[in-house]
Amino acid sequence: MRLISVVVSVVALASASKLGSYHPTAATLPNCPSRLASPAEQRAIFNDFVNDFYVEKNTTKALLNHMTEDYIQHNPNVLSGRQSSVDFLATLVTPEGVNMTIIHNNFDNNTGYIHYRLDTLGAPEPTAIVDIFRFDGTCIVEHWDVIQTICYECR
Repeated sequence: MRLISVVVSVVALASASKLGSYHPTAATLPNCPSRLASPAEQRAIFNDFVNDFYVEKNTTKALLNHMTEDYIQHNPNVLSGRQSSVDFLATLVTPEGVNMTIIHNNFDNNTGYIHYRLDTLGAPEPTAIVDIFRFDGTCIVEHWDVIQTICYECR
């Protein structure tokens, strides 16, 4: 009986010492506000963003989880700030209304890009888009895009 008591005490002490040194992993912390991140962590966060936004087409989730409130938007049709983009994209990007086919994507030196084809329900031609995102640590802080309608009759 005494041996069991000693073993339980040792296990309890070991567990308590681990609790004191517990540090949440990147997966358990929110991405914003920004914190320092290694290039590998930034790439993983970018890939999560790409999945949420372009694959799941859950733009609200992607923006709320990965973008600072005061991010800079360089598209002249959308105001800067996260909420402006949430409002703008909420009705445009829906699972039943668009299909986004990723052609290329990469992340390096605090910058990620996605080159994709956008097919929109009712649009006569698809659109080629490149979205470029600048990160500060774990958050997207800036966005640029290049948008071009693909004209099959022009060839």
